[in-house]
Amino acid sequence: MKLYTFLNLYRSKAIFLTLLTLIFSVKTLAQPFPAEPPISGELEVLHVQGNVWLIAGGGGNIAVQAGEQGVMVVDTGANGFGEEVINAIASISDRPIRYIVNTALATQHIGGNTELANLPGGLTSGAGLGARINVVSQENVLFRMSVARDTEGERIYPQLSWPTDGYFEPQRGQIFNGEAIDIIHVPNAYSDGDSLVYFRGSNVLVSGDVFTNTSLPLINYSLGGSLQGSINALDQMLDITISDNLAEGGTYVIPGHGYISDEADLVEYRDMAYIVRDRLQRLIVEEGLSLDQVKQARPILGWEARYSRPEWTADMFIEAVYDEFQ
Repeated sequence: MKLYTFLNLYRSKAIFLTLLTLIFSVKTLAQPFPAEPPISGELEVLHVQGNVWLIAGGGGNIAVQAGEQGVMVVDTGANGFGEEVINAIASISDRPIRYIVNTALATQHIGGNTELANLPGGLTSGAGLGARINVVSQENVLFRMSVARDTEGERIYPQLSWPTDGYFEPQRGQIFNGEAIDIIHVPNAYSDGDSLVYFRGSNVLVSGDVFTNTSLPLINYSLGGSLQGSINALDQMLDITISDNLAEGGTYVIPGHGYISDEADLVEYRDMAYIVRDRLQRLIVEEGLSLDQVKQARPILGWEARYSRPEWTADMFIEAVYDEFQ
């Protein structure tokens, strides 16, 4: 294919995506979307199991897989924590960062891309030369970041923060540090570009905002998310996880926000999502209640105290998903 033909195809797809995003944004303008949870600002490094660590406190959870070949980082935290995250990674391994995976287009998961992806030679300490770190995401994340503009037409995301490798297949696999790793696209959950990352040997699953045990399902309709997509993604996660003795341990799950979980935690959360969906189905479709009437019925009663948060309340969640049942 000639270069100019390829560029025209890319440009056409980018323009189409921009128009599609604008159209979809107008449609969902009245729908609330989840604000990012508060940031503690104090990073904590925890060994999960196998080759995988968790860095918590700098926005969204960050997973680190480390070995002789180097380091793979899943998500990069919020903007402004690059130096702290780099120091935290250096406390885990002195090997260079080779890969970064972005699980979704969420500010607390891609905020450190620019600083981490452009370290000389991927080294977290000292100086070095080498190729730019490979940043992997589902292709919708790459295209949305590359075409996003503010009201003045300026780029929202600097080019140095973009993924360098936008995969389009349902699943991508690779071996790194002697461990098989699956990067799995779960469409239309939090967004249309969500990825799960499963470290097979370590038996650790990283969910991004597909699963968070501190709030109701995070759904961003302006980015292509949906409640049914979230439920489908939780079911897909349960196809991967396996429990240990007495339903404890086994596969550990690193959520987008919150504490390290296992299959029992995931089952409880998935069941909650199913029950809430079925209640909304009955109230909206079968009984024909208005939005205000559904809020008054409190279909999330029983989970409000645990999962309703100021940045994503039960009422905000209901407002966001109401049109999905029309």
